[in-house]
Amino acid sequence: MNYVAAIVFGVLTLFSMAPADHNRANTIGPEKGWLVIQGGGALTHEVKDRFVALAGGPNAEFVVIPTANSDDQVDVERTRLGFMQGFGVRSVTVLHTRDRARADSASFVEALRHANGVWIDGGRQWRLVDAYLDTAVEKEIKALLARGGVVGGGSAGATIQGSFLVRGAAGTPSNPDGDNRIMMAPGYTTGFGLLTSSAIDQHVDARKREADLDPVIAKHPDLLGIGINQSAAIVVHGDSFFVVGGQVLIHDGKMHNNSSYYSLSSGQAFDLKKRTMIEEDSPLLFTILSADRQASASAVKTTGTASLGARKSTPGQAQQITYECAANLYSIGGTTYAARPDGPNRLQIRVRDLNTDKLHDCLCTY
Repeated sequence: MNYVAAIVFGVLTLFSMAPADHNRANTIGPEKGWLVIQGGGALTHEVKDRFVALAGGPNAEFVVIPTANSDDQVDVERTRLGFMQGFGVRSVTVLHTRDRARADSASFVEALRHANGVWIDGGRQWRLVDAYLDTAVEKEIKALLARGGVVGGGSAGATIQGSFLVRGAAGTPSNPDGDNRIMMAPGYTTGFGLLTSSAIDQHVDARKREADLDPVIAKHPDLLGIGINQSAAIVVHGDSFFVVGGQVLIHDGKMHNNSSYYSLSSGQAFDLKKRTMIEEDSPLLFTILSADRQASASAVKTTGTASLGARKSTPGQAQQITYECAANLYSIGGTTYAARPDGPNRLQIRVRDLNTDKLHDCLCTY
């Protein structure tokens, strides 16, 4: 009996307008809509696939906002074509201005009124504040969420989604990009508040920012600090989020094993009201090592290699297997799925389809 068999044997014993004031929410995240908050760097396939699926698919209406970039980095047509190609979608409008009066005009925000998904590019978040905070752009983004749409963004486009803005110091003649080492810059500490009671940092692993949220949470203990590694993301809906593509650091003002933060990994979920990780009780852990996805009109299948072991086993005791699962699975970030045996060489794993945060059982064979 091989190791995996021994484990198994042992375990076997749209569209409706919301009220005008979209700032009043009964949930911490969007009650109907979704947030995809990404840590910067290259976007993974899973982040792009989930963003598009949550918007309704490649035929939905998308808006891209590149305003966090400097003037010499903004090319509207290149942005539009790059988003269409990179995300595999067909209808994209690019919104960009530095003029707050224009950002507050009905004609400028018309595309937002019909959009299903908005993506906010990276750069410097103070530019988004200067152009759009408290304008019709912010209002229509919140209206999109209220009718069930999705807002995504990476780097600056991640931080602006929080209620408390970090690294917001504006540009000066001597430093046109601003000083993003300053965590709390006077006049630039208010974000769009799409995720309430939060401060969101990004590029955490690549730029050694693991503890940078500590002074923010110490001064504002009501906030939840969320630090997102490059390429990782959280998908937020209602009062919870789950992690894709890497690790996310939670700063809650408490000490955790002599550290001011603790980490969540791909596949794990978090309760925003209770401010605790959502625990799974399945006896096995199924960790994706490689994934080859194949989709047809009627089904989806992923094949590859994975590590399978008992949830409470010590490191090094898991067995590598070759699997086939009837679901979209991704290998970037070492996504871990809760699993339970379902007969010889069969597992049921807990997965989320691309367009939902709901878990369901999926059959895998190995």
